[in-house]
Amino acid sequence: MKRFSVLCSVVLCVLLAPLGAVVEAHIVPPETLHPVAESSRRADFLLALNPVPWRMVEQDMEVLAVGLDPVAPQEAAVFRREVAAVLAPLVALEAAGDLPEPAARKAAAREIQALATHAVGRVLTGHMHAAREALGQDHGTARRHLETARAVWAAFAPRVEATDPPAYRHFGECWLELTSALGNPGILGVGVLAPDVETFHREAAEVIEYIETHFGGQAVGQVASTGYVPTPLHSSLPPAPGRSGKVRLPPGSDTNKQLPRPRQILNMAERGVDENDTPLIALGDMAFDSPLVFGEPARSLAISCNTCHNKGVTNPRFFIPGLSSKPGTVDVSNAFFAPHANNGHFDPLDIPDLRGLRFTAPYGRNGRFESLREFTRNVIVNEFNGPEPDPLLLDGLVAYMVEFDFLPNPALHPDGTLTATASEAARRGEALFQRPFEAMGGRACATCHVPSDNFLDRKRHDIGSVHGTGEASRDRVLDTPTLLGITHTPPYFHDGSLDTLEEVVRWFDRRYTLELTAAEVADLTAYLETVGDGVEAYEDTLYTLEAELEEFSFFLATYDTLKARGKMELVGITLGTVAQELRFHKWDLQDFTHMPTLDRMVALLEEARAAHEEGDVEALEARLAEYRRVYGENVGVLR
Repeated sequence: MKRFSVLCSVVLCVLLAPLGAVVEAHIVPPETLHPVAESSRRADFLLALNPVPWRMVEQDMEVLAVGLDPVAPQEAAVFRREVAAVLAPLVALEAAGDLPEPAARKAAAREIQALATHAVGRVLTGHMHAAREALGQDHGTARRHLETARAVWAAFAPRVEATDPPAYRHFGECWLELTSALGNPGILGVGVLAPDVETFHREAAEVIEYIETHFGGQAVGQVASTGYVPTPLHSSLPPAPGRSGKVRLPPGSDTNKQLPRPRQILNMAERGVDENDTPLIALGDMAFDSPLVFGEPARSLAISCNTCHNKGVTNPRFFIPGLSSKPGTVDVSNAFFAPHANNGHFDPLDIPDLRGLRFTAPYGRNGRFESLREFTRNVIVNEFNGPEPDPLLLDGLVAYMVEFDFLPNPALHPDGTLTATASEAARRGEALFQRPFEAMGGRACATCHVPSDNFLDRKRHDIGSVHGTGEASRDRVLDTPTLLGITHTPPYFHDGSLDTLEEVVRWFDRRYTLELTAAEVADLTAYLETVGDGVEAYEDTLYTLEAELEEFSFFLATYDTLKARGKMELVGITLGTVAQELRFHKWDLQDFTHMPTLDRMVALLEEARAAHEEGDVEALEARLAEYRRVYGENVGVLR
């Protein structure tokens, strides 16, 4: 293997980036992978879940079979038969709402992963053989096969990087050598570069041998007993000693927050209170934005409360295959984020809007928590695998969240009735909303969604939208949600199964045989949209850095309070959170000539955190003071 120049090393870094680099940016672009690599990596993730979404796995296995078709059609047929033998009964169980026994689930997952790993290896080696055969005969064909092989390598690259770093670096160089050895056909006879057949065959043989040895790249159906079938990394199975695997979400995930952001209304800020003067609220604001209050893997993935509840509202983009049924939903009792609290069922919930949280007890979709503090602790410990939170941190989170206010709505009087600004259709809908329906036992919509009490009754009801564990089970009740703000927070229902408010009205019409006319459906929908509306639901800018920097100053203003109370662990969380958030948000900078200033601010915070870990309070405070000085001198241009 040749030694590469510095230039080649830079090229290598660029080429390897799509194969597993963790991009530190506020907006994380999805990886662009070959379909075989994408399905393979997603299946690894899905097969580690409990329950396994077998139908999704089946779909990904078909993608692998399609990838195998061009290079080994007979083996693709064998692969399909072997996969079907394992998955068909499990998909049927899933469709019937049943689950396999744990031992059967684990055995099937291992078998499918072995088959998938082997098939992907065969796709890669098949394209490598085809590239080698076309070399010197048809440059375009050789290049296409080589590019496909390298793209499929992305299925294995994260595993190799985590378990065999020297091989990962070595094969990065191999791909460069192979690309160079292809030669160049030139343009109109100019720039012709003959292929380096010897180098190409040597490097291709190395790749093929490694894949066949470790991933079973031989013919499908002949998996060697020594075939390496790595286990996907997730929170219940940390890397073995010496490994440095990165935690990754499966392809197709989106944990970015929407832009423009929802407008956040804090009650104390509306009254003119400066958050610098409210250290407990500022501490809670920091914790709400901090992945460091959670455990792994959320911490490594930079997932915080604010990821799902953007600015205290919702994140309609949030989606993780196998954990979400659609964007804006997530199963919070899953085997990935907190395996110890997994309930063994796929039960994704609509991410709720937290506006007006102090008025909306009880908490949880089924109202199982009377206390916001208890609910918040459960999110940290039992949904995102976090350590037992410091009592002061919990106090801060609760103090911060109870400041979340509803959007102001000029169409509503304080008692919840419509004002003169509402449309005629909404007024007709209001009358329908108040009308008792015999089919609902003489109750009206307003019986549960009481207009004078923020459209709540603080009770739990079985409306028929939940499938219970049995015909006589009493586990179908749900907490009554407020209707305030709902125009801006689709999807709807506890599981996010309905996309529009009109669908909600039509569901009740069908479920209770209300016999609403088309005009009545439209009027009732207009009423809900009016009640659920609000002034300036979103910020009027896509640029967030200026506001974020001000918020970071609030976070750091808690230092004196935390020091006085001896809460130095919380000081470390605060410094780490602000440093991480600033690294993410610095890419929002509109004028990149000021990037060195932001880099200096990040460095100062990291130095302050290092001093904190060493117990050097004097150095910590000096770095913090310097950060504040740099920020104060540049606040006018950092936006």
